[in-house]
Amino acid sequence: MKKHPIRPLLPIAALLMAPAVMAQSQPPETNNAFQLRAGLGVEHDSNVLRQPNAVSDTVTNASVGLKFDRRYSLQRLRADVEAATYRYQDQDQLNYSTLNYSAAWDWSFTPKLHGTISADRKQYRDVTSDPTTGANLVGRRTERTELAEGIYELGAAWRALAGVSHSSVKTTEPISYDGSPTVRSTYVGAGYELASGSSITGRLRHGNGEYKDPTAGGAEFHENEADLLLKWPVTAKTTLQARVGRLERTHSSAPQRDFSGFVGDASVNWEITGKTRLLAQVAHDLSASGFDLSGAGGHVDSNRFIVQPTWNATAQTAVNLRYEYVRRSWEDVPIGSDIGRRERVQNASIGVDWTPRPKILVSATLRNERQRSNLGFGNYRATIYGVAGKLYF
Repeated sequence: MKKHPIRPLLPIAALLMAPAVMAQSQPPETNNAFQLRAGLGVEHDSNVLRQPNAVSDTVTNASVGLKFDRRYSLQRLRADVEAATYRYQDQDQLNYSTLNYSAAWDWSFTPKLHGTISADRKQYRDVTSDPTTGANLVGRRTERTELAEGIYELGAAWRALAGVSHSSVKTTEPISYDGSPTVRSTYVGAGYELASGSSITGRLRHGNGEYKDPTAGGAEFHENEADLLLKWPVTAKTTLQARVGRLERTHSSAPQRDFSGFVGDASVNWEITGKTRLLAQVAHDLSASGFDLSGAGGHVDSNRFIVQPTWNATAQTAVNLRYEYVRRSWEDVPIGSDIGRRERVQNASIGVDWTPRPKILVSATLRNERQRSNLGFGNYRATIYGVAGKLYF
């Protein structure tokens, strides 16, 4: 197996042993603008190659991070940067390093004219099923987003907004399920916000992009999207947020690749008691069919469901549960191995976070990953357990 290049990658992996759970761990509260952190962990993975015939290995990781948050009059600067490295005991061709960041300038020229300039990078270990070989490929997926948005308060509860954005996806493997798109967009919108905190916003977006996946042949596309965003604080302890829209993507040189349809998501954050809370989310998205972009056409429908309860058992101990279900279906594919293709991915995890001292966090996690495909390839199951520690300075 070839050795993958060491490349930067996602905060889902603040510590590899628990990407779904550890990402929810809360650092100690501090009044300092800067906060440094360092982490070390180890985990055992029963199927590091994500193949039907499992190969197990032990993985160690180390990380260092910096968080900054400070307000200067009407301006606010915030950033969170983390570098991490992962080393496998036996399968050293899987070794990799990551650099993830989230940075933003919340600017304000006047109380009525304000906005945000931000940049985010997420890189994480990804599993891609290759229809040509009937095997899974373990690589890394990098997602970047840059955004500049301005909002003008029109008076009363009305506001107008406009912005530009750039998003890109890259993978270390030559095949990705969505063609690794890069999109440059502009958008405008208007919103209405009540004194209660409820708001509704409508947006229109136009984007130009191209696919970076080699199987896509550098195909270019245009897309238009109209959506409606809703925020509703149902009670003092429950908040609902939702987005519903229609996406249309067209390819001038290959109309067989065109697709359109409903997209959206909804989430609820419920503070059940002083010690328990629940986050739940559903989402529906459309993307290109990466492999069959070589000419056949079609697209991928993706549905995602996440539920994540947290229980703060004591002032020093928190228990986190998380279940995620993803279903992908390849639609309108006329020829090739992706005809009728369906994939289901399930991830379930439990973690315990313990803070024995104000600046020390110790975690133990257990999770199970499973993928099933109706085409007979790509199936796998993995169980991962590990421990980790973080120090905050």
